[in-house]
Amino acid sequence: MALPIDEEISQASEERRSRWMHRRLLIFCFVSMAAAGIEVAVQLVMLLWKAGSSFDHLLTDYRLLPGAVTVLVFFFGYRRAKGRQLDRAAVIRYSFWLIVAAGALAFLVEPLFVAFPIRTLVTDLPPEQVHSQPSLYARLLATHLVGALFIPWTVREAARVLAALCGLALLSNLLFVQGALAFRIVEAFLLPTAGVPGLLYCWFRYSRFRRKFTLEHVLGRYGQLQQELQQARSIHEMLFPGEITDGPCRFRYCYEPMQQLGGDFVYARRDEADRLSVVVLDVTGHGITAALTVNRIGGELDRLFGEQADRLPGEVLTALNRYFCVSIARHGIYATAVAVRHDPQSGQLEWANAGHPPPFVLKARGGCTALDSNAVMLGVLDEPLYECQTQSLPFADGDRIFVYTDGATEAHNSRDEMLGIEGFQRVLLDKTTRKECDSVSQDVLREVQRFRSGPPEDDILIVELTHSAAHMGRTCGTAAEWEAGG
Repeated sequence: MALPIDEEISQASEERRSRWMHRRLLIFCFVSMAAAGIEVAVQLVMLLWKAGSSFDHLLTDYRLLPGAVTVLVFFFGYRRAKGRQLDRAAVIRYSFWLIVAAGALAFLVEPLFVAFPIRTLVTDLPPEQVHSQPSLYARLLATHLVGALFIPWTVREAARVLAALCGLALLSNLLFVQGALAFRIVEAFLLPTAGVPGLLYCWFRYSRFRRKFTLEHVLGRYGQLQQELQQARSIHEMLFPGEITDGPCRFRYCYEPMQQLGGDFVYARRDEADRLSVVVLDVTGHGITAALTVNRIGGELDRLFGEQADRLPGEVLTALNRYFCVSIARHGIYATAVAVRHDPQSGQLEWANAGHPPPFVLKARGGCTALDSNAVMLGVLDEPLYECQTQSLPFADGDRIFVYTDGATEAHNSRDEMLGIEGFQRVLLDKTTRKECDSVSQDVLREVQRFRSGPPEDDILIVELTHSAAHMGRTCGTAAEWEAGG
């Protein structure tokens, strides 16, 4: 089951942040180990230069031991973290305990060696230099902030580390800090504020990372989705039939989906008796949902005509309505449809209209007839309430029929005026009278696009069927003749 986009982004973000934390954890260990090693080396050089200490004296000098312990702790942490494939929880756990270890070294180990030195070579130094230590507040601030700078915690994770460090600092305050009780109590209450810079930085960095990652993830998914939609469109359009330019009836169409995929569909099938059946559907909705519905309808039409190639248009729409009621309408998806069949032997055009905008039949000798709906749209009523009768009219040489979807008639111009069925009829008559009786569906689509302001608001499909004749080269009457005949 596909995850919601927010959850998908969260999971992908945490996976990427885990890898990021792992790298930064290794860097933190390496830098801490190197810094402690440099500190030990500098102290060693200073001791040799100032005191001329012998080797056995250096091994027991308290100022070298905390640094040496720090090197060992972070070396151990580096080796353990580097040699394992750590998940997010393990990385967080490692970073937590390493910072706590750094805090323990700062708050407990160093003060312990100061309070109880194994051997001191600095008894000749002034007491203030022997016992001078950074305040607990400063050590807590430095430890937490350095950890926050290196390791990309969330605010909650940084707060957990701060709480552990505060506990160590309070223990150090109780055991090693000397001075007035009131001062120690005030310092104890102020300790949590030392983590404010680290918390603020973690919040800022994580917020920026989240925004950047979300943008990258969405753009990446958008590009991937665009590529998949292009491939899906190629497969989807394989369902559409090829144009028929020979035989007694010519079949052409033009299609402009609102999005990459659409819910308009045309199906054409010619039987052994040269009868051409065409079904035009407009599924409710747009995009992928409508396109998936079209795929199912295409398969059902193949089955229907495969079982019985000479089905009447009314029978086709009745069978499709039953299919919608059984498997599609329960999902809130419906469709309007027109089915036509041209029989060259009888010279008749048989048709049925289930809630679709009226197709126009243009006579070669003038006249325009609208084929109004004679049934409700598919999926609204089931048997036995649903009725869809087949009707017929003469379809002579040179006659043509245009079936279109409502995306053509519902186009709006810049003044928010809709083209409408009458406006589409005017465009159709104008284009057909200005051009010899060849395909004009593409010209009609261009006129709709010219009228429209902006991108399409719905899928547009214009289907044209023409009864071929020997006199197809002449001009097919005038608009006035057609309207007079209609």
